[in-house]
Amino acid sequence: MFKKLKPGESEDDVLRMAAEFNAERKKNPNFQPAATVVRVNKPVGKSLFAQKREQAKLKSQVSATNSSETEPKSTHIVDDAKSKQILLDEIHENMLGDVRGTKVDLELINNVVGEIVERREAAPRQVVRDRYLNQQNSNKSKSIFAQKFNTNGKVNSNNSQYDSQENKLPMETSSIIQDAELSKEIHAENLSLLSQMREEEIQAERQKLLSSLDPALIELLTKKRAIQAANSAKSKPLPNNPQQLPVLTDLSDSNPAHGLLQQSDEGNWLNFNLVEKHKLAWMRDIPARIAQLKPGQQFNARFDWKGVLLPHSLDELPQTTDDRDLYLHGEEPERPGYTLQELFRLARSTVLQQRISAFGAIAGIFSIYNQGFYDQVLTLPISKIFFLLRFGLDDNTPAQLEVVSRALARLCYNETDEVLLDHIYENAYCHWQPMLQVLTDGDDSSDPNSVAFLQRYMSLLRTNSKAVNADVDDDQSDRDSRMSMDDFQLAETDLISCLLRTNILQRINFIFSSVRPENSTVESCLKLLIRIARTNLAAARQLAQEKELLNIILVNFMPKAPATGTTESSFYGYPQYLCLKLLRVLICQHLDIAKQLANETLIQRLKEFLFNRENVKGKLVRVQIEALRILRCLLLLGIVDRELFKQFQPAVRQILDWHFNHCVFEMGGSALIRQHAAALVVTIVASGECGACDIEAQQLFLEPLHNCCCSWLHKATRGDGLKDYTQLTLLSAVLYAVGWFSRHGYLGTSSFQQFLRKILPEFVCSAGFVACVQQLTRSSIILRSFSDRRNVHAPLPNVGAVLMNDYGPQLIVSDTYPVQLLSNIWALLEKPLEDDMKPLFEALLQPAVLEPLADYLKELSTRLNRFLASNFFARSELKFVYQLLSTDGLETYLSRTQLLQVVYNYLCSLSAAQAKQMKSIFERYIFSGKYVELDEKSLQLLQQTCMEIVYSHFIAENSDPTLTLCYTQAPVLMPDWPYFQLRLLLNNYLQNVQQVPAVIYSENQVVRMTFSFVQQLEQQGLQIVSPLEKLMYLMIAFMGPDSQFLEPELHKLLQTQLLDFYTHNKTHNFDFEATFEDKANFEPLYYLFVNHFEAASYGDELFSSLVLLPLAQKYDNKWRRRIWSEHVQAVRFLNCDESLLIGGLDAYLEPIEEEPSLVKLYGDALQRQLVRPGSIAHTIAKHHFNNSQAIQKTKLF
Repeated sequence: MFKKLKPGESEDDVLRMAAEFNAERKKNPNFQPAATVVRVNKPVGKSLFAQKREQAKLKSQVSATNSSETEPKSTHIVDDAKSKQILLDEIHENMLGDVRGTKVDLELINNVVGEIVERREAAPRQVVRDRYLNQQNSNKSKSIFAQKFNTNGKVNSNNSQYDSQENKLPMETSSIIQDAELSKEIHAENLSLLSQMREEEIQAERQKLLSSLDPALIELLTKKRAIQAANSAKSKPLPNNPQQLPVLTDLSDSNPAHGLLQQSDEGNWLNFNLVEKHKLAWMRDIPARIAQLKPGQQFNARFDWKGVLLPHSLDELPQTTDDRDLYLHGEEPERPGYTLQELFRLARSTVLQQRISAFGAIAGIFSIYNQGFYDQVLTLPISKIFFLLRFGLDDNTPAQLEVVSRALARLCYNETDEVLLDHIYENAYCHWQPMLQVLTDGDDSSDPNSVAFLQRYMSLLRTNSKAVNADVDDDQSDRDSRMSMDDFQLAETDLISCLLRTNILQRINFIFSSVRPENSTVESCLKLLIRIARTNLAAARQLAQEKELLNIILVNFMPKAPATGTTESSFYGYPQYLCLKLLRVLICQHLDIAKQLANETLIQRLKEFLFNRENVKGKLVRVQIEALRILRCLLLLGIVDRELFKQFQPAVRQILDWHFNHCVFEMGGSALIRQHAAALVVTIVASGECGACDIEAQQLFLEPLHNCCCSWLHKATRGDGLKDYTQLTLLSAVLYAVGWFSRHGYLGTSSFQQFLRKILPEFVCSAGFVACVQQLTRSSIILRSFSDRRNVHAPLPNVGAVLMNDYGPQLIVSDTYPVQLLSNIWALLEKPLEDDMKPLFEALLQPAVLEPLADYLKELSTRLNRFLASNFFARSELKFVYQLLSTDGLETYLSRTQLLQVVYNYLCSLSAAQAKQMKSIFERYIFSGKYVELDEKSLQLLQQTCMEIVYSHFIAENSDPTLTLCYTQAPVLMPDWPYFQLRLLLNNYLQNVQQVPAVIYSENQVVRMTFSFVQQLEQQGLQIVSPLEKLMYLMIAFMGPDSQFLEPELHKLLQTQLLDFYTHNKTHNFDFEATFEDKANFEPLYYLFVNHFEAASYGDELFSSLVLLPLAQKYDNKWRRRIWSEHVQAVRFLNCDESLLIGGLDAYLEPIEEEPSLVKLYGDALQRQLVRPGSIAHTIAKHHFNNSQAIQKTKLF
């Protein structure tokens, strides 16, 4: 208890007591002082200006009333002076003030206040009454408020007699009853008394009362009642009489103000005697004056607050929703929603709620955009929106951080891709992760024999080529150019690189460590980090070097167990599966990063997650799935060895037993539990593949694994079909495990005898499996005729999980996609297991299985989509096609042409990752001599050509220890790969070099091999290239450095090829303006060909026929004009037999030439004897010059 301050104590004692009080209050926050000072505001009084105006209005009545007073005038003057001085002092204090102590100018006060007039002290207060009497006497129109006041009977008549009488009455003699309850009782008593009396009694009492009153009083009361009745009659019809309120008729019925003014109690609205329409304009309805759009006409895109694109017409919107908040914009007020520019302005608003709404709408736009619904509908300025979001992320307000980070994550982190990648991860060989790097020219573009170099060099032969010298190092120039780019240019080139340039890693570090938002900001930031880790190895290394950020993530989002007080909705102190996914993506990028991250802390966390039995039952099942996936990656990279894996074996066995007892395979079970079981099975297989699963571990795992396999496959056999993808994934993982341990395990097939001999054949014969096989053609990826969205925005590539169907976007992998399941079944038939798989082989030979597979291969021969074959998700299907093509006996269901077409299309779809499959197919179908018959040297050249292409990519693809692949699997072989050696021939001609010494084959052998091989393929019904492309390759055959086309054998082969080509394309109209991807245009190649004809043709007929082909009359005369003007010297050597002219000589003579300039060129060549008489060129020129009417001729030839 504190003592009071005593007299004589100093200021130091006061400070000491204050310090003691503060110390006590710091210990006990509830400690309060004995008394506190409370400031009470004074009641607001009437202002001086209001008093002045009131006194001015009462001046006349006050002077009249004060005429009967007997006080001396001097007394009034003194009182007025005192009163005025008091008021002036009050104004000085309350209005002007004297803050600085300066003297106030009295003249200024007088100008502001004016004359102050006070009423006499003895005058009665008749302010209200006299005010309304003055209003009644004035000629001004009365307000509705005044009329309403009159109807209530609070204004008396202006009768002079009544005024004189009432002025004499004292104010204290009022007989109005102030008690409301007493008034009600008296009124009720009177009514009760009247109800008991007869009418005669009431009239008698009335006459008795009137006779007892003064007649003057009765007259006064009668007049007063008459005045009240008149006032009531005037005010009552006011709201319903349109003549008294003509202004209301100016308002339309649609205006909400019209209904308000027509209410029964509109007299309560103050000062509404005048309706100001311009002030009510904001309440009017928006006129629906939307112009009708013409087909194909563009209009501004408007979105609602969820990012949904709204239609242009109001009629297309649902009428059941309240959409008033979509019209709060200035431009196009008749259209609902907000444009991107309006959302940008709201996002920079000073009002937090407006910013949150705008960023939320942008997040919704990106969510729908990444699903493909806005493709070919609108174009979004991605880079501009990116910078807006990045600026918004710098605000530390948790609410804004949540919505901005969500929008930025939806832009960079493609949710559809990630869900589908996680969906297929547990299938065999699906642990590879895509690397989402912006693609540039290949690294082998400097190799003159590489496909990339040839494609770039042939791009030089374009009419409007923008290509540069093929020897330029594009990678170095690209890095240099990016360093010199500004932020916006970099965002238009590589958005993730621009994001890293904005110090996003440091910003996320600050958010996690300092802001610590307990909302979805954590998930959004983790998604951003996952997308950065997927970009390329450099970005992953940059992220892995942020040790402080990774440590914060491990401590807060990968705790040993959920912290006390945390729930499933918590973020800090609760395990987050996205955190483990981020680590998995980083580990897959490179072995060095995996070794850096796989420290004791991570291994210990993985063991804790896997040993926790509650994780399998609760919501943390996703965390345990990601833990199993990380363990699988560490096993495949060799980081978890045999000794370390022994620490995980009890947990693996425990989870395996749990799944045998609790995993529900049927549709009613949890899909996450089935995915968890598949993750466990493939992790066991990975331990065997890396050698960490020794014989003791296999003895520990194989028996419960066999029991699980039999149980799940038996349920699939007895079930009503496989309708969920997790069911297919679980069966695929089971078959993958059985196949691997049967082939490479210590115990061999003895551990799975019952499964292989009984359970699996029964499943293959079941209706569910037959339905899966029948789904193959319908759900195939490479048979679809549309494209994906991989490069819908080139600076920000995605994996391509969404296909653009004619009816809208759809997932590339359906729920019934059976390829992985069928591929693992077919793997059981491969060596060395084929001898033990006779029951399975007999079950697969049934027509119900083979016929759908044969139909699938027939479709591949005509409909294989090479673009979708390069999709990351199509790798498993290409592997399955290889398994089918490697199966003996399947060719009996296909014709020879169909089989070769399938092989050819398949080879044109393989990437560098399938180099082994490519080599095997070449040896089985191309080099074996079974389907293609070539001489020994041609076959050796063909084999060497193809293998050089394959091996170069195979070596480059297996250079780094990583578990990532490029997101797009570009094919190694071009569609016209049989002509590859002719491309090399053209390359040598363009570089003006001789044949490369390392190549031991001559020009003669190259041309012979190429056309012999192509001829055999075409005889089998294959169409490798279009007629115009084949014409171009025929021209290239004559452009060799040694002019070996003059040799008799090769010349005869070329003549046969030309005659066959002319026969098949006799009536074909060549489109010489057509362009081909990665190829030269016809026009520049043709003029190179003409120049070569002038230099090294030796007047060859075959050479001449190719030069003459575009000069036929049915083609554009620009070809004829250029030859007969710029290359007229070559015309002297043009001559060939008519049989070598496509379409015969008539194709060059008819119709008659009508171009005057060309006819003059004909005449000039004949006049100067530039053409040999009797040649084809002379015949053409003479015919057109003599028969044309386009010019006037002085002589004929």
